Amino acid sequence: MKNILKNEVYIGNTVQNKRSRISYKNRKMRTNPQEQWNIVENTHEPIIDKQVFNKVQKMVIVQRYNRNEKKHKFLLDGLLVCYECKHKIGVRKKKNGYMFMICNNYRRNSKLGLCTSHGFSYDTLEKNILQYIKNIFLAIDSKKIELNIKNNQTKQDYGKMLKQKQTEINLIKDNIDKMYVDKLDNKISEEMYERLFDKLINEVKQKEKEYNELKIQKEDNRQDNSKEIEKIVKEFLKVEKPTPEIMKVIINKIEIHQDKQVDIYFNFKKLNDLKDKFS
Repeated sequence: MKNILKNEVYIGNTVQNKRSRISYKNRKMRTNPQEQWNIVENTHEPIIDKQVFNKVQKMVIVQRYNRNEKKHKFLLDGLLVCYECKHKIGVRKKKNGYMFMICNNYRRNSKLGLCTSHGFSYDTLEKNILQYIKNIFLAIDSKKIELNIKNNQTKQDYGKMLKQKQTEINLIKDNIDKMYVDKLDNKISEEMYERLFDKLINEVKQKEKEYNELKIQKEDNRQDNSKEIEKIVKEFLKVEKPTPEIMKVIINKIEIHQDKQVDIYFNFKKLNDLKDKFS
């Protein structure tokens, strides 16, 4: 049951490279870390709504966090990722109370030179990120910036556009079928058929690509609920000390670069679209 809750196959994605053989001499399989998985989106029709699935993932993260009691809990724990090697970045606390970050890949394999420490003050990072989010949320709350920054796109009727695109795809496929019949009836030459066939197949691929892009846009616009974001904004601004749970609802990941550059990726597309205004 636990695996079903985390399986992206149910939302139309194909996940590859989850397991691999230990070596060519050893047939035993091992589970690869999640950062090594290859995820191909929209490969088949989903049977679970993506919005529902994403909400469940946030709940699972929070429950897992609560179960795994740690000696020291950090506000951004579990969100920090190394930009260079894509492994998690951990937080360590010295006896004098100083907290610093370290790439887990470097910590485990420091002698192999697979990455660098990425170590600098965790307290400074947490303070700056909290202030950064607060600045964005205060601007949203005071209506100084609008969440509907892509209002012209959200009002589009994606259902009609998808139907139109599917009609175009079906029409080209019908032409391919008719052209094949004409070839069998010697109405067109083999050479002409091959040339037109390649041209039409490329058109189908392009139309199908556009169709899938429209589906993704439709999903993004449906999931990016301004009211839900406004609710989270108010909750965040109301609390005196944010919790790790609320940070995981707001933030998808925080990438730490070797040169100490920090990139924040929110769970909401509209918030990601606003980042440039506050960088």
